[in-house]
Amino acid sequence: MKQIRHQLHQLLIKQELIHNPKESLLDGLVILSLALFPLLYLTVRGWTNIYVFVLFLLGIIYFAINPHLFKNSLQGSASKWITFTLCSPLLAISISQSFRQEFSSTAFDGPSRFFLASLIFLHLKDRQINFTKILEWVLPISLMICLAVYILNPSASAAWGGRAASYFVDTITFGSYTLILGFICLISIHINENREHPILTLMKLMGFLIGFYLAIKSQSRSAWTAAIGLLFYLSFVRFHKKHPITPSGLIILSMAGLIGIYYSSLEVQLRILDGFNEVVSYFKNDNFDTDLGLRISMIRVAGNLILEHPFSGFKDGVIPALNTISSIKPFYTDLLQFMISHTGTHNEILAQGVRSGIWGLICGIALFLGPGIILFKRLSHSNKYIRNAAILGLALVLGLFITSLTIQVFNLKYTSSFYALMIAALAAQALQKENIK
Repeated sequence: MKQIRHQLHQLLIKQELIHNPKESLLDGLVILSLALFPLLYLTVRGWTNIYVFVLFLLGIIYFAINPHLFKNSLQGSASKWITFTLCSPLLAISISQSFRQEFSSTAFDGPSRFFLASLIFLHLKDRQINFTKILEWVLPISLMICLAVYILNPSASAAWGGRAASYFVDTITFGSYTLILGFICLISIHINENREHPILTLMKLMGFLIGFYLAIKSQSRSAWTAAIGLLFYLSFVRFHKKHPITPSGLIILSMAGLIGIYYSSLEVQLRILDGFNEVVSYFKNDNFDTDLGLRISMIRVAGNLILEHPFSGFKDGVIPALNTISSIKPFYTDLLQFMISHTGTHNEILAQGVRSGIWGLICGIALFLGPGIILFKRLSHSNKYIRNAAILGLALVLGLFITSLTIQVFNLKYTSSFYALMIAALAAQALQKENIK
C-alpha cells in the first residue's frame, strides 16, 4: 500500500496536478472527484450534488488523520474570508430563522452545500492541487456533452418553446452557465507559459463556440448581459495586461465585440429589441406584465419586502398579498403576485434579502465580493498556478454576478453546489504557497 501511494503521488507531482511534497492516499480520489463534478453539471440531475458530499467526506477523513493541518490551512486573512464567505449562507438562514422563531430544514439545503465546501476549500488548499489544469480539459468536454444532449434530446427544449435547455435545467440557467463556461474556455487558451497542445487549444475554442451557440439558442438575455462584462474582462486579461491601451481603446474593442454579438443572430436582435420596447412601455404606458416589466417590478417588490422585515425576512414560499402593501399597489398585478410567489425575485442578492433580511443581503454580496476581491488581487501574481486560478476564478465570479442581477443563481441545490465547489477549488489554488514554481 505504501508503494502504491508513493507511485501515485510521484505521478501526480510529475503531471503538475499536486504540489504538496507529503503523500496522501486520498489524493487520487480527490483529483478524480474534481475532474468529474463539472463534467455532467448541466446534463445529469444531482450529479454535482454528489461530489459535494464525496469531497467533504474526503476532507473529513484527511483532517481526522492530520488534525494539526486544519489550523495551518486556515492561516491568513484571505483564507478566513473565503471560509466565512462559504459559511455565510448558513449563518444568514440561521439568524433570520431565529428572529422569526421558526425552523425549516428545507431552507438549509442550498446553504449547506456552501458550508460543506468550506472544509473542502481548506483540504484542497493544504494539498495544493492544480485545479485549473483539470478544468482546462473538463470544461470543453462538458460543453460538448451539453451540445450532444441538446441535439439528441429535443423534447427538453420543446418544453421551453424550442429554447435550449436540458431535462432539468431551465433555458435561462442553461444559457447563462453555458455562456460563462464557454468564456472560461476562451480565456484559458494559452493561459500557461508552457506550450499548449494544439488539441487542447482546439477543444477550448470548440468549448467557447458551443457555449456561445447554446446561449443564443437559449434566448437568455441574462446570458447575453453577462457576455458584455466578460468581453471587457477578456479584453483586460488578454490584451490590456500585456499591451496596455487607453480606456477609450478598450471600450471601442469591447463595443466592437458587442456589435458582433448583436448581428450574429436574428434571435439575438429580436430579443434585444423586444426588451428595449418592454422597458419603455413599462415606464411610459404602465405596461407591467411584459417579460422585462415583471423583472423590474420584482426588483421593486424585493426592496419593499426587505424593508418590511429587515431582520427576519420571509419564510420560503410565504409571500404576503402584495396588494395589501401600499408602496407596491401602484404597480401591482395578479401576474406579479403569481411570479413572486412561484419564481422569486429574479435577483440573487435581493432574493437572499427577502429570505433572510439584512443577513441575506450581506451573504449575497459576500458570495461575489469576497472571492472576487481575493482573486482580483492575484491576477498579476508571479506564480503561474496562483495567477491562473485567479484569472479563471474571476471570470466565473464576474459572469455569475452579472447574471445574478436578472436571475437567481443559487436558488437550486445543484447551482449552489457547483459555485461552492468551483470557488473552493479555485480559491484554494489561488491561496496556495507562493514558493511553488
